[in-house]
Amino acid sequence: MFNIRARMSTIYSRILIFNILLVIVLSLVPQLIYIHYFSNAYNQEINRQSTQDVSKLKYAVDETILDRVIRLVNIYFSDIPSNEVLAYPLTHDISGNGFKIAEVSNFLTDIPFKLNFLQSVEVWYTAGNVYINDKYNSYLDSAGSIKGVDETWINVLRTMNTPNRWLPPRITMPMNTSVITYISNIPLIDSLANRQAVVAINIKESAIHNLIQSSPTDGEVLFIVDETGQVLVHSDNQLVGQNWIQKDYINSLLQQSDAGTFEASVDGIQSVVSFSKSKYNNWKYVSVISIDTLYQKSKQLKHYLLITTIVLLTVSLLFSIYMTHWANKPLRSIIQTIRNLGSSSDGHEKHAKNEYTMLHQVIDRVSDTITDLNHQMETNKPIIRDKFIMRLLQGDLDQADPQVANMESTLELRFDREKTACMALKVFGTEGIGLKNEMMIQYSMLQHVEELGNYRVCSTMDNAGHIIVIFNYSDTLDKAKIHSSVSQQMKGTFVLGFGSEYPHAYTHIAQSYTEACECLNYAFIMPNESCIAYENLAIAQRKEHGSGLQIIEQLSVALRNRNQEMVSSILDILRKALVSGRYHIDYCRNTVFDAISIIRTTAISMEIDLERFLGYDIRDYGRKLDNVADLTDWLTGVAVQIMEYHTTDATDDDPGTALERQILAYIEQNIYNEISLSSLSEGIHMNSSYVSRIYKSVMGSNFSEHLAGIKMKHAESLLRETDLSIKEIAAKLGYSSPRYFANVFKENFGCTPKSYRDSLDS
Repeated sequence: MFNIRARMSTIYSRILIFNILLVIVLSLVPQLIYIHYFSNAYNQEINRQSTQDVSKLKYAVDETILDRVIRLVNIYFSDIPSNEVLAYPLTHDISGNGFKIAEVSNFLTDIPFKLNFLQSVEVWYTAGNVYINDKYNSYLDSAGSIKGVDETWINVLRTMNTPNRWLPPRITMPMNTSVITYISNIPLIDSLANRQAVVAINIKESAIHNLIQSSPTDGEVLFIVDETGQVLVHSDNQLVGQNWIQKDYINSLLQQSDAGTFEASVDGIQSVVSFSKSKYNNWKYVSVISIDTLYQKSKQLKHYLLITTIVLLTVSLLFSIYMTHWANKPLRSIIQTIRNLGSSSDGHEKHAKNEYTMLHQVIDRVSDTITDLNHQMETNKPIIRDKFIMRLLQGDLDQADPQVANMESTLELRFDREKTACMALKVFGTEGIGLKNEMMIQYSMLQHVEELGNYRVCSTMDNAGHIIVIFNYSDTLDKAKIHSSVSQQMKGTFVLGFGSEYPHAYTHIAQSYTEACECLNYAFIMPNESCIAYENLAIAQRKEHGSGLQIIEQLSVALRNRNQEMVSSILDILRKALVSGRYHIDYCRNTVFDAISIIRTTAISMEIDLERFLGYDIRDYGRKLDNVADLTDWLTGVAVQIMEYHTTDATDDDPGTALERQILAYIEQNIYNEISLSSLSEGIHMNSSYVSRIYKSVMGSNFSEHLAGIKMKHAESLLRETDLSIKEIAAKLGYSSPRYFANVFKENFGCTPKSYRDSLDS
């Protein structure tokens, strides 16, 4: 009997141990492998994100600022007709020509208005030893004496012994502004002995600082250092200008290659340092983030996975023990029968009931954990999706990377069709409506576009505020139908830009996005188009130069001669030439702003203070206009006001006379329409606050009193010459209340309108 009992107990123990080991092997080992792989993959993604922040900062500074600064020298100092103002002193001595110096200074003043990240531009011409900046005309005479300039700064320009050079931040006067300066010899590749000029381009340190402030993630510090270890720009302005060459991690990254990532102690905190070298100079863009901050979420997820694994393993073990216990029940029954015939099994039933309760509780706990993880994923999915699409448009994703494919599936981005193209939408007049309303425009438009055809679509909003849509399709992209649908959704003015159609690939999406954005740029010279396709632009065949400079140079003569017909004709010719001349967009914009500069310069030479007279700066106002037609119409109005500034009668020196005529003409033309101070100011092309300030001094009474007086004169004429009722006359002149109209009439004529008409009959 003992042998039978022992044998049965040994069989049960072996089965139980085998099942437990099997559960551990099948449950724990794959989970540990998965946790290890997931942790490594997640950490790699975090490191890639840190490196990406540096790359995005490098792209933002290099491409939007440094590249344009370096190309600016070639754009404005090359030997072409439009650059005659700056190129002439390269080969001629203008030290005794005050007009030429002033002309160069004015030209330099206009450059920062075209590139808002510039503070100023300065140039030292070797011919005549002349130094000119954008605000104060200063020069060096033949004897070398310095007048009105900083001698130390002049010596920096004169002693330039390299083709070009970048200077660390310095303070410029009189605005006390911190700038980073790029200095270049002209010509750049010639020997220093043959140089004709040295150009200094001052970049606002705040412009680069703003880019840094908009880039970092939580806990990350971004800054820029030069090859000497000096901090050029930092997210903390107080650290700018310090030299960190003595810091070990700075010394290490300066000795390393173009880009990389390493761990180092930064101010006593173990951190991850990512860096990338500028392709235009020796600057290095640096990101520093503590390891604890960087891997905090990774550790949390790892802990969650470990807890989940332990819970699942516990459940598996309990379930295995229970199943072994249940499967071995016949053996236990035999043993129990042999041991104690007649014993009850109530205890086993109660034990089984407790095991079921425990299993139920564990499953509930695991279910809650999984629900929480899914909730966190769904909450952050829109942000992750938007960043993924932006990286896709910028060409930062590798389509062959399995992780990218997994992200595409997780974010429900389905690109399973053969063709792809991008569309960019620019909506005018959305300033101040808020991000929420802009997103509503985007989602409303997408909903209707998806219903038009068999398209896969996804969208985002880029840094310029344009709504970008990626199409994935098999047949044909019906641009006309899409344009019609968007037109029905948009209440205001808009323009659509379509990139070219390509076989579906990530690189082609980025290319089509670039083309769609270029279409929006060309909307400036296509005022009547609200749908522009890249293939119709034929950019390769567009001309980069034209005869626009010769045309707009006649503006100055026409303005001085007060020839309104000639001014209108010149600007009309300019508009038609730019719209139909197949020119490159950069040339068109430069030509239009050259015309603005000529009008402004001519007005100054005629001793007209345009800012005071108009109430605004025409250079700033011109940049706000969306297309060349509106811009030339506005320029025509400005030119007319300049020409009417003086008259040939006795009031030749009073600018109010011309303004008085414009005000009276506008009111007479619109007397039967609704007239406000705002509509009047817009009609005469002047600032409303300025018109409000000077109205009484020009017209002799304030706006409301003057307008009421003119209306009463018309009321008198209508009472005398027409059969209209008093109520009809009141309504015609804009009075909603006939009683109020009668009171105003009585104040002016001493009797009511009815009494006045009755007196005419008698």
